[in-house]
Amino acid sequence: MAESEVVRACREYLLLRGHFVVRINGGAFRTERGGFMRCTDTNGTPDFMGVTLDGRPLAVEAKSGKGRMSESQKAFREAWVKRCGIFVVARNIEDLQEAGL
Repeated sequence: MAESEVVRACREYLLLRGHFVVRINGGAFRTERGGFMRCTDTNGTPDFMGVTLDGRPLAVEAKSGKGRMSESQKAFREAWVKRCGIFVVARNIEDLQEAGL
């Protein structure tokens, strides 16, 4: 499954289950003047951030079957979990279910 399909399926699943999630488009794009504009100010920002139905902070990084997290994504995960947030690397909906979502 392509990563874009994982993103779409995970988002729909989380919303149907009553969680509040916002899609975060990380990365950068080239401006008309030839520079780059970053989409977020934090390296490693996950694909979704939000709040579970019962009020816990949630972050989800969607990956294709062979996709790997970058070092900045791993650092974000560590900081998030250290502060009691839930962080899930989801390759499919089953990964979300196994995390209790």
